[in-house]
Amino acid sequence: MALDELIRYSEPFNFKAVAYEETAKAGNQSGLPAIFNRMSPGESLLVVIGPEGGLSPAEAECFGEAGFCFCGLGRRILRTETAALYLLASASYHFELLNNEVGL
Repeated sequence: MALDELIRYSEPFNFKAVAYEETAKAGNQSGLPAIFNRMSPGESLLVVIGPEGGLSPAEAECFGEAGFCFCGLGRRILRTETAALYLLASASYHFELLNNEVGL
């Protein structure tokens, strides 16, 4: 999907984020937790994970202008396929484990 198509596709989502390694390098890890904390049941989230080698500064600028939140995914640079699993695990932890009591 071309960048302009992806940005149009993102319009109906309640929350939009882009995993951006420059955000992680700067030590800013607050983007994703902040989104999770603002989300309510039934709201939608679109997360863009860039290609191996990362997003170009011009691509990142386009996402920022389209209202995407930049998210660092920890101190390590993750492979594209690993980043998706990391995000799913983070969402599962936040929405299923952290915010719900588990009976033992």
